[in-house]
Amino acid sequence: MSLYDERLQRTLDAVSMKKVDKIPFSYSGPAYIARIQGLSIAEHLTQPDRATTAVIDFLHDHPGIDTMHNPVQNPYGLSILWLSQIKLPGEELPDDELWQLDEKELMTEEDYQTIIDEGYGPWAQRFMKEKLNDPMAKMAELGPKRANINQRIKDEADVAVINGALAGTPIEGFCGARTLMNFFMDIMDEPELVKAAMDKMFEFSYANFCKTLDATKPIGTWVGGWRAAPNLMSHDTFMEFVWPYEEKLIDASLERGVLPILHFDSPWDSELETLRELPARKCLLMLDSATDIRLAREVLGDRMAIQGDVPATLLAMGTDNEVYEYVTNLIDDVGSSTGLIVSSGCDCPLNAKRENVDAMVQATVDYQVR
Repeated sequence: MSLYDERLQRTLDAVSMKKVDKIPFSYSGPAYIARIQGLSIAEHLTQPDRATTAVIDFLHDHPGIDTMHNPVQNPYGLSILWLSQIKLPGEELPDDELWQLDEKELMTEEDYQTIIDEGYGPWAQRFMKEKLNDPMAKMAELGPKRANINQRIKDEADVAVINGALAGTPIEGFCGARTLMNFFMDIMDEPELVKAAMDKMFEFSYANFCKTLDATKPIGTWVGGWRAAPNLMSHDTFMEFVWPYEEKLIDASLERGVLPILHFDSPWDSELETLRELPARKCLLMLDSATDIRLAREVLGDRMAIQGDVPATLLAMGTDNEVYEYVTNLIDDVGSSTGLIVSSGCDCPLNAKRENVDAMVQATVDYQVR
């Protein structure tokens, strides 16, 4: 078995709750890699070949990394997901600052009915050109390079990029275009209108998501939950406006043999029981340290593997000993033999200390699996 296959199989075994020989580590956070390897964030975004070389060099320096996510950032995908303008380093921002969503009220209440009447596709094409400076066209420039980036990382670093696609529920885009407060007011004032527009949006995005999976056949896909996090709404609202869409995206992934990576940022404690409805040992729950990861293990038992969840604050402001101890305790409590893939809580932050990132990875190498 090649080193690449060994690392990937270890990760997939953890997802299936099979005993592993080493606690797998999956890296997420392209901005930190750019900075630590001497690239500005503007260079990372505009020079994908150099950015990929930086990733490969970073992986060679950290042989304890088994898999990774999102090696080179395409910020226009965020603009499309959240229907919001984006500020970029080297343009609106200094060269070495992070890209930033510039969320404003760009969608009106009347747009819900327009989406219902026209369909989401025609409306979105017009909206993105008029309001967002056409991120679809800019997104297309990096799209063809994505496969080459992942292939280089496989060939030159023996590491699999496990998220090859991204999907979110309609709440993400509408929250961004209407703003969070306005969107939730819309749900209260016109729930049937909003739900009908969300169904139209999902019909379009679901079809594109399935086409992407069929065409690219990735190892896994992010099924996101950001604004859809249940801490922002009641259980009944969550079950009506979020969960049916999440389930369909997860089912579409499983039907195609693609691993659903539930990229669930923000607190999901209140709906952990709902996740038990999903097929056992077929999904990976990716947490960002806002959800109680130990509660997640208690509720989910051996039904679902978990990825996470070293906090960004600890990586940026703690010590290497604190990070090492955090990871060791995390493994003890959440997955001492399997079912845990260690990672940062969401992305490794741009300002993480080098020694802390090293300690986070090394702790998984040193841990003696029980």
